[in-house]
Amino acid sequence: MAEDRKAMRKVLSILCAIVAVSAFAPAQDRVPSSRHYEVQADAVDWHVRGDGVVCCPCKTPCPCRTNGKASYGHCEATLYLRVFAGHYGAVKLDGLQVVNTSGACAMSYKQLAALYFDRSAGMEEQTAFMKLLASFFPDGAASFPYVRTISLVSQVSGDRLFHVSIPDIVEIVVDRNWGQQSPPFPMVAATDHFSNTVQYAQNIRYRMSDSEAHLTFDYSRRQANYRVVDLDSSQYHSQSMLIQFFDGKGDFNEAQMRLIREQNLLPPDLPVLRQLVARLK
Repeated sequence: MAEDRKAMRKVLSILCAIVAVSAFAPAQDRVPSSRHYEVQADAVDWHVRGDGVVCCPCKTPCPCRTNGKASYGHCEATLYLRVFAGHYGAVKLDGLQVVNTSGACAMSYKQLAALYFDRSAGMEEQTAFMKLLASFFPDGAASFPYVRTISLVSQVSGDRLFHVSIPDIVEIVVDRNWGQQSPPFPMVAATDHFSNTVQYAQNIRYRMSDSEAHLTFDYSRRQANYRVVDLDSSQYHSQSMLIQFFDGKGDFNEAQMRLIREQNLLPPDLPVLRQLVARLK
């Protein structure tokens, strides 16, 4: 009996040690669960300043950006956004990093498929950012069916080469310069939620595998673009964003052309852009 009790105490001691190690294990070693959110924007001012890259399966230049339909009938686009400085009401968003992947079409956050926040973002910042996205829409409402807090690794070299990864889920490599000394593409007018201009970039790698989110694909060497972000709530309130007039009819419509003229944006010369892409590839 004494030996049995001694053996039992040894087993309990081992189990307690395992529990203790698990409790203090680094957060990144645990598998984070996904969450679902329905959010409603608040009547607050907000501002974000930063930049970001988007990859998608479309041809370059992406027809979605000029008010057209996706090249192959689907547009699983992924945005990596880094916020240098920003706020949503009283909530600071400085340093926020986020990756979002859209579903059938990247032009509507109403169809958002997956949203990944870096672990450095607390719940207050995450909720504020989701409300900011919801404010893009007239009803101020948005659904986020799959939200995860996860380790996001980003390396940006000289504001030109972006290497973004979520281990075992997403890898994005984008070069604004297409291997050259400076970007060969200009900033041109485009429909986008965070900017009215984009610069076409080289999609070196774009692949994703998240079975829980039902997102598995490899669209490397397809389309990528870069945008500078300096956006505030007044631009949506005043309907100053090209994407607010998106109708998918194939070319910029009258309302979008009016904004392009008023804001002195450079309209994309699509034949010239296609020729340049062909040469660079």
